[in-house]
Amino acid sequence: MQHNWFKTIFKPKYYWFGVVSLLIVSMLLFEQCDPATDGDSVAMSQSAGSAHTDSLVVEQLIQRSNAFLDETGTKADALDHFLAEALDIAVRRNLVAQEAFIYNLVGKRLRNRSLYGEALRYHNRSLGLAQAIENKSLLADIYNQIGVVYRRTDDNALALDMHFKALRISEEIRDTFNISVAINSIGNVNFNLGRYHSAIEYFRKSLEFSASTGNTLGLAINNHNIGECYLKLHEPELALQFYFKSLEYNTQVGSRPGQAICFNSIGTAHIAMQDYATALDFLERALQINQRLGDLMQTSISLAKVGEVYLLMKDYKTAGNYIQQSFEIAQRIGSRFQAEESARLLSLLNEQQHNYSQALSYFKMASAYKDSILNEKNMYHLTTMEAIMDVEAQQEQISQLSKQSLRQQSVLGRQRLFLTIFVTLVVVMVLVVVLLVYQYRLRSKYNNLKNQHKLLRSQMNPHFIFNALSAIQVYVLEHDVEKSTRFLTDFAKLMRMVLKISHYDYISLKEETEILKYYLELQKLRFYTPFDYHIHVDEVMAPDMVVVPPMITQPFVENAVEHGIKAIDGSGRLDIRFKRVDSQMIVEVEDNGVGINSSMQQKSDKARTHESMALKITKERLDVIRNDSGGKVGLEIIDKRSINPFDRGTLVRIILPIVAVNTSKPAANG
Repeated sequence: MQHNWFKTIFKPKYYWFGVVSLLIVSMLLFEQCDPATDGDSVAMSQSAGSAHTDSLVVEQLIQRSNAFLDETGTKADALDHFLAEALDIAVRRNLVAQEAFIYNLVGKRLRNRSLYGEALRYHNRSLGLAQAIENKSLLADIYNQIGVVYRRTDDNALALDMHFKALRISEEIRDTFNISVAINSIGNVNFNLGRYHSAIEYFRKSLEFSASTGNTLGLAINNHNIGECYLKLHEPELALQFYFKSLEYNTQVGSRPGQAICFNSIGTAHIAMQDYATALDFLERALQINQRLGDLMQTSISLAKVGEVYLLMKDYKTAGNYIQQSFEIAQRIGSRFQAEESARLLSLLNEQQHNYSQALSYFKMASAYKDSILNEKNMYHLTTMEAIMDVEAQQEQISQLSKQSLRQQSVLGRQRLFLTIFVTLVVVMVLVVVLLVYQYRLRSKYNNLKNQHKLLRSQMNPHFIFNALSAIQVYVLEHDVEKSTRFLTDFAKLMRMVLKISHYDYISLKEETEILKYYLELQKLRFYTPFDYHIHVDEVMAPDMVVVPPMITQPFVENAVEHGIKAIDGSGRLDIRFKRVDSQMIVEVEDNGVGINSSMQQKSDKARTHESMALKITKERLDVIRNDSGGKVGLEIIDKRSINPFDRGTLVRIILPIVAVNTSKPAANG
């Protein structure tokens, strides 16, 4: 967008400043063409060719390792001799992307053997390398794999964070495969949290991606997951339809683990239908495959399911053998979820055999595992979302500082014509001093306006964040896990957007309306009868091409909700309008609440002071905008009852100058 200081600098009398600056840039570019570097071109070409050959060798070794794993199963080491040789070449030849890929592959293999701690070590090593080279496709895959490890160990909050990171990166680079994996995994986390209808929606979206890209394995996984949800919703016949679809796709791709999972699930559905003979047939098939593959997690699940069928068939001795094996494996690999299920079955088994003391002991074990899972889930839920925002902000700062440091080092390395540049800089400094004399007063005035604008924005952001956190506190105190989860997720999205625009003097009208939508959707969650709202943007204004001061309307929207609509019983409505009148933008915030006069009479002195402070800050911001742009600004707050005695509510009208985006330059950094 155009600013006053832009107009000042590009006046004709300052053209010489631009000419001298152009001379400096030309000299620096000339220096980069140092003939001394041309002699290295042949050697560099040879080195590149050698690196390409090594990369092909590493790729072939990885393929041979995968083939060897298919032949031998768990008898082979996760980091077998093929991968070890490939890793050695990748490290020596600095093939960082392939080195990271190998670490990630080893992590997957360790995870499938239930060695979750070792898997995380390899995944994190891979993550560090992928971040260093900014390989987004590999980063998306690594985040998804880490999320699976956390999900397997019941750390659902951390799993959700990893899969959302993978989804954001995948959408950015349009990686449909990892988008499908991430959406499927988010559905799995919802399944773990008991949100089966939400999980089905995620699985269906992932199913669409898999179908559009011809991903047969994705089709198998998502059909199976939908079946699991329907089984939890007590619809075993419908679940069986999806299980058999999944089995068909797994058979097409030759996935033995996938077939085992389908057999387990089909058997479970038949248990729900009390068809124990058929259930036992499918469950024993699954157990045989899992034991052959060496997947301890799935083996534990199969053993428990087979034992459960024998328990239902009153064959207590056989049932006890299977369930006890399942319980011991679950304890050994640290799967609290499966340990709880096996302990529950052992308690039921002993109860039916009238061993009440032993039944009580296993029941206590199952309860302890269940309490451990629930307590840890609630603790991670609150702390993880806060930590995510802090860590992301710190990582962004570190990344910017690192890039700036690299740029400075590059500039310093090219200073070979020091004497010539030094003389030129002396001339430039003389011209700058002359320029500063003429511009001193103008710059001082502008800087004062900018600093004042920064101060006012810095007052508004904590004010907004504090009110939002107060809303979240209500759900936390009420122990409403589902609503607080949804509220915190949406609040994190809103905070990321607020943090993104917090350093800008102006943002696009589209971003302003998006922030208002996020904020109002969060507010609606707090109301027993949600209010209605409508945001209208005049058709003559393109939201992407018109900019406004950030969050200029938010305080009045907040007052309309908190002090107007909240005081009435239902049927609340809020209208936000952005209209163009000549060269002015008219922003109107209208509600059908109790009206500002009634609201002020009902408030305490502290509440009135709080609202007055928000109004005072907004008025000061408008004064800065008037001084900065030279355009007309204004603010009106009207009680609608003063216009029409039969009407109620408040109308706020803000007048702003229309400022267009300068497509060649982003909004000025505050």
